[in-house]
Amino acid sequence: MKIVGGCYCGGVRYEINGEPQASLQCHCRECQYISGGNPVPLMIFPLEGFQLTSGEMKQFRRPDLDRPVTRHFCENCGTGIASETPNRPD
Repeated sequence: MKIVGGCYCGGVRYEINGEPQASLQCHCRECQYISGGNPVPLMIFPLEGFQLTSGEMKQFRRPDLDRPVTRHFCENCGTGIASETPNRPD
């Protein structure tokens, strides 16, 4: 499977090659903060299948959490692109 996508302003573009490992809604407290209270729909792909094709992403990680998620997003429009969690390092 190949997925091509990007952010709202078009500044960040990416390709994902590979089959999803999971498709779910995350109800963790951190995702609830990010979404304003709702669960966050997401798909999990192997990291080696993700390629940034244009633009650059900024990162944010809350240092006060025991196992913080690293959020990657467009620095211009703020669209969330990807997340990395210590629970699924690959």
